[in-house]
Amino acid sequence: MAQEKMWDYVPGADFDHERDLKNIPSWFLDGTHPVPPWTPFMSWLWTRLLTHANKYDAQKLSLPTCKGWEMHHWHGRDYCTWIIVRDPEEIKQREVKFREALRPFIEDFDGIYSGYKEELMTAYKRLRSFDVDAATSGDLMYHMFDCLNTYRRMNEPHFECMYAALAAWTLFEGLCKDMFGINDQSPEFQKLMVGFDNKIFQVDKRMWQLAQDAIKAGLAGIFTATDAREVIPKLEQTEAGREWLKGLREFLNEDGWRMERLATLIEPTWVEDPTPAIANITGFIAKGGGFDLEVTRERLAKEREEAVAAIMQRVPEEQKEWFGALLRLAQKAGMFNEDHTYYCEYYGHALIRRCLLAMGKRWVQAGTIDRVDDIFFFNPEEIDSFGIAPEAWDLRYIVDRRRAEWEEWKKEDAPPVITTRGSLEEAVMNDLIPSGDVIALKIVMGEMPEVRPELKADLYGMRGSPGVVEGPARVVMSLEQVHEIQPGEILVTPTTSSSWTPIFSLIKGVVVDRGGSLSHGAIVAREYGIPAVVNTFQGSAKIKTGNRIKVDGNEGVVYILE
Repeated sequence: MAQEKMWDYVPGADFDHERDLKNIPSWFLDGTHPVPPWTPFMSWLWTRLLTHANKYDAQKLSLPTCKGWEMHHWHGRDYCTWIIVRDPEEIKQREVKFREALRPFIEDFDGIYSGYKEELMTAYKRLRSFDVDAATSGDLMYHMFDCLNTYRRMNEPHFECMYAALAAWTLFEGLCKDMFGINDQSPEFQKLMVGFDNKIFQVDKRMWQLAQDAIKAGLAGIFTATDAREVIPKLEQTEAGREWLKGLREFLNEDGWRMERLATLIEPTWVEDPTPAIANITGFIAKGGGFDLEVTRERLAKEREEAVAAIMQRVPEEQKEWFGALLRLAQKAGMFNEDHTYYCEYYGHALIRRCLLAMGKRWVQAGTIDRVDDIFFFNPEEIDSFGIAPEAWDLRYIVDRRRAEWEEWKKEDAPPVITTRGSLEEAVMNDLIPSGDVIALKIVMGEMPEVRPELKADLYGMRGSPGVVEGPARVVMSLEQVHEIQPGEILVTPTTSSSWTPIFSLIKGVVVDRGGSLSHGAIVAREYGIPAVVNTFQGSAKIKTGNRIKVDGNEGVVYILE
């Protein structure tokens, strides 16, 4: 492959095949977050500030086998590698410190996390109060720095809490393997981890309640017979509609600081364009009935408590205290992985976008760029260079090249790994698994599927959620297609994110190309009590919409029946 420019999109972190592969032999595609490919500002944000926080917390917690992630940008994606600790003596020393660092989270995870949430929401309130339109160009520049510093800080509790909860999950899984021969893909294990609420589910319930309010106000027909983009104008024509819109605006002011995709800047927030929220509300109206997730959660919580009581009876008396402590912290992993997207990714990205849009408007007025969203094709260093006096510059030549490249990147398939090893499997065995990094192994990358020829399956993956189901497939390659899903279908997709959660009440099962046992698709499928197979790698390529498929979440396989 041709050598990339060293100083372009993300200075110092644009992937260079010769240089980077000489230092580290394998770089793995993050197949979860940069979908579709990122623009330069988002790539800079993720590869610079996210990796800072990740390495900071790896050091703070003294992770035994990994000193954190490195990420480099290539064609709008981030390719990841790990700073692996390979010396046995150093690992032993780090293990001692790690156990000490983990103890406060075992004793009071909720208290620590609540304190961080309060800190973040206070910071977001301050950023929201800044008048981006009235500010001088200099003050707006400093507001951008404030947003970036808040984002840097936001990711520190993000990774600290995530590593703590996921480490407990992995340690607990190890105990279960030793004692009972089960791992985190076993239905018996997964029953111990379900039936928990989180902020994303709470936001979904608020949209369900808005749907019920619309039904009571006699407005249901407007929603179900109108394109989501035209619902608000139609509601504004009636007194009942205008009254209902007050509730929507209250909801958006509090919970609309999010985009549809988890990690993006170029798409509008719900505050700017509430169409996605309207589409979700319409879906709840069309489906009818109660908020299914609460009914399911009550059942799963009861089953969980029964499973906990049963497994605790099998634990030797001298190990019960440690086993129970690890279990309680491990149970926070699924909740936190969903909950933190509201307090970290969504809110952080939304407020940075708000600042950049204000900057983009000024650059358009100055003749520096043509479109407001051209601003996302610069990185912060460039904006710092030109932002206070943009009228002195014509930067269309930068935008034109980068936007054209970005459009091409959206059409291409990125390799799952860039490596000097002989195969993906060899790269995984040598350069991923030794890191022991729980975020990589349990969320982003997932473990390699085990091919068992005796099952004669068409696809092999990981057991994301137990159960077996048959039905018609609905292949969804992008977020724009989500609302095509019909009740009773099985979702097949490269990846999912928190914005997809409401459609889990419609589907019978899930097949996901990438992700581990604590990826979004697996967690939400378990909470909805529907089967899921994740990390199939080729599910969305082999399965076509309309195919009748069988999803076996107990075995982690998928059959294409017709």
